Amino acid sequence: MTTRRRILAGAAGLAASSLAVSPLAFARSSPEVARIILGFPAGGSNDAIARLLAARIQPQYAPSVIVENRAGAGGRIGVEAVKRAAADGSAILQTPGSILTLYPHIYKSLAYDALRDFKPVTVACTLDFALVTSSTANPARTIGQYVDWCKADPRNATYGSPATGASPHFVGLMLGKSAGFEMLHVGYKGAAPAVQDLLGGQIPAYVGMLADVVPHLQSGKLRVLATSGAKRAAATPEVPTFQEAGFEDLSLQEWYGLLMPAAAPDAMVDALNKSLQQALREPDLTERLKALTVEAAPTSPALFAERIARETAKWRQIVKATGFKMMD
Repeated sequence: MTTRRRILAGAAGLAASSLAVSPLAFARSSPEVARIILGFPAGGSNDAIARLLAARIQPQYAPSVIVENRAGAGGRIGVEAVKRAAADGSAILQTPGSILTLYPHIYKSLAYDALRDFKPVTVACTLDFALVTSSTANPARTIGQYVDWCKADPRNATYGSPATGASPHFVGLMLGKSAGFEMLHVGYKGAAPAVQDLLGGQIPAYVGMLADVVPHLQSGKLRVLATSGAKRAAATPEVPTFQEAGFEDLSLQEWYGLLMPAAAPDAMVDALNKSLQQALREPDLTERLKALTVEAAPTSPALFAERIARETAKWRQIVKATGFKMMD
């Protein structure tokens, strides 16, 4: 009888100790399989980063973490899929910020609201935009020369971007407005075909992520004339920022962020944030991100929500100033 009492008391003590040491394990039930859902096809920088993160947060967050590509509608299909997903911690959205902060101002009907339909987890990384020219179709070697070249002949002021209505489209419009001439935009279905036309001299300039063109810079066929961050990009330290070149309003960055459905338990959000914070501070991962010309930028859910709200307001003013209208 004494032995039985000791066993029961020991079991009770062990349970109490487990609760004290790891309350989070009892506050949430980790999904067997977690999915990081993207609104774009495999192969781009968003996809590459998601796969790096998926490998780092298992098994800490979930025993298995996979990347699922739900491409279409400029990234909106992936966003809507996560909005409708079960709020059990198994569905995670990784998306460029502009899909949450810019799209509300260019689409008349949008099936989601960033802060109503999702719980922000963390920013993963930030990316610079870049103005890039073709050395075969554009003689400019500096942004000042590029502006003069465009003003001398309006036909020169043509630029491509990965998509109509995407953030690089507006960076080009803002550059033209600030410099005093009209930029003619050519929208592509992704960065790859736009960069191919830039390399071939079919378009004289391109505005997109710096990561889109870095592999082609050593050949000398492409030149980066300016980048959009608050400081010079590590991949192109010799290239000035737009602000340094006198374009004060062109201090913008894209980011990739991770979010969960709005009904996801706070404990799940906190657990994922903790796993991602740890991963994004590992030196070998930050170096791999730098190789992709992106910078790790983990933050708290609260600060991430503030950033979404702040940038949504900023994009509202930018879109209004350009007068751009997008047809759904």
